[in-house]
Amino acid sequence: MSESTAAAGRRPTRRDDQREASRRKLLDAALEILAEEGYRGLTVKEVGDRAGVSRGMVNYHFTSKAGLVEAVVTDIREGFIDRLRALPGYDRMSGLEAVLAKVDHFFVRLAEPAPGVRARALLVLFVEALGGPGDSGGMQSRMAGHLNLVRTAVEDDIRRGIADGSVRPDVDAVAQAFLVESIARGVLLQYQLDPARTLLVEIGRAAHGTLVRGLAAGRDTG
Repeated sequence: MSESTAAAGRRPTRRDDQREASRRKLLDAALEILAEEGYRGLTVKEVGDRAGVSRGMVNYHFTSKAGLVEAVVTDIREGFIDRLRALPGYDRMSGLEAVLAKVDHFFVRLAEPAPGVRARALLVLFVEALGGPGDSGGMQSRMAGHLNLVRTAVEDDIRRGIADGSVRPDVDAVAQAFLVESIARGVLLQYQLDPARTLLVEIGRAAHGTLVRGLAAGRDTG
């Protein structure tokens, strides 16, 4: 159900479904273009052509290229969260288990073809955020906001873990969340540059073990 339909408190109509299907096609087209052609290839015309809809539909759904990029970033983040919440028992996990589930799921998803397109598209946007003089499109603040939302979710898990006793009470939640996010983005970059030597299963296992040793209550870290 779309946000506007949900906000109106009514059942979606066939027209709503068609509108949402059109929006989904545009998002998928934008993801593919970013992954294949980079940010410069992401034009309103190219997205419309790839999705098989008129250019006006891009502006209808997203207003502008900046609005489309914002929607792409949100879609990547929310897609990951939706899959995470669908894991058996996720809503009953301790704080530590939730942190580990996020990391483990990141490595699982990165290895799959379709999420790999999303991962490469996200990396393209991160690189663009660093390279644009003057940041005229607000890309840097947009991507920084995305990272902040991700880190805040991990911080919340760590603080919950401290409260439920699964995470050591002396842990700095902000610093550890930054570390978790840095691991994910560092692996994302290396996997895109050199996938043959970025062994996701082994790296994921190592990341899991490192976090357990650094966060788990009852462990001697001396």
